[in-house]
Amino acid sequence: MARIPLPDGEQLEVIKALSLRPEFAKGVGGFDAAVWNSSLDWRLHELVRMRVATINECSVCLGWRTPMAVEAGVTDDDLAAVTNPADPRFSPAERVALEYAARFCTDSANIDDALMARLAEHFDSGEMVELTLVIAKYLAMGRFMQVLGLDQTCSLQMTTAGDVVDTNA
Repeated sequence: MARIPLPDGEQLEVIKALSLRPEFAKGVGGFDAAVWNSSLDWRLHELVRMRVATINECSVCLGWRTPMAVEAGVTDDDLAAVTNPADPRFSPAERVALEYAARFCTDSANIDDALMARLAEHFDSGEMVELTLVIAKYLAMGRFMQVLGLDQTCSLQMTTAGDVVDTNA
């Protein structure tokens, strides 16, 4: 149940909340679209998304699976293991990305040059920017919805008019 008054309507609460500030809705929709069009491998994307979900304690995100990741063979066992990046099922790149996601979400001021150097062993600068923004999207939107008590959805999209729409309907 929403912790703020929302407009009437049949839309998801998150869409109603964003409708209160259309310029922010456009920004959120654009950011979401960029994340969905990410060039990161979908396995890596889903592992990182799930690591953020465990930190945010987002019940919807914990129970939901990105269709492209499922198609890529990501299993529930893989996702359950994201809190242990040392698990041998993860590649070295996945391990450092999971560690980075956890540190970004919980202790970003103390991400040191050593962690950045380990990321750079597996990701070029553009990929590091992309990985950071993918993590930031899931962290920010998960907390936005959690704190305001909004129903949660992991994907929003924009219409050509710039309106946010529910892609889970």
